[in-house]
Amino acid sequence: MQVRFLYPALGVLALILNANLSLAAQEPSKPKPATAPVAKGKAPAVAPRTKGKLKPVDINSATKEEIGFMLGIDVALAAKIVAGRPYPTKARLLTNKIVSPEVYAAIKDKVIAKQGPTPR
Repeated sequence: MQVRFLYPALGVLALILNANLSLAAQEPSKPKPATAPVAKGKAPAVAPRTKGKLKPVDINSATKEEIGFMLGIDVALAAKIVAGRPYPTKARLLTNKIVSPEVYAAIKDKVIAKQGPTPR
């Protein structure tokens, strides 16, 4: 008598599982954020925050790894930024043709160009 209910119950279970699997296949997967490679022996950099916003990167004092990681650019471009120091303003990245206009538009709100202490 119990066998009579077993096959319909298995059929309903198979339908439920099939519906769940088809719904899961239709949901778009979220892209994973890009991460910069971490040098051996160093902990990954964490972007400093001030009141919920990311702190701007100082292009005159940050390392090329920090610049690359925090701005999301490749290490070669970050090395080019470091090699052109010091910058009186962040706009010099564009006027000195260190970065393209597209890259500058993407990073201009994330960078600052602090000046060192003035000699007395």
